[in-house]
Amino acid sequence: MAVHPWDVDGAQRAGLAGAWLRRGRTAYPRSLTDPSLAVEDLAELARLIG
Repeated sequence: MAVHPWDVDGAQRAGLAGAWLRRGRTAYPRSLTDPSLAVEDLAELARLIG
């Protein structure tokens, strides 16, 4: 889980799952690997993986 798209992309390229914590309406860069999950906050992430 990261707020920086390049961290999510790097983790996924290394074979890990990646969750992106969106900050407002920021778009995920199209040049990077799409995140496994994209959530608004940690509570939403916990619900999805719990």
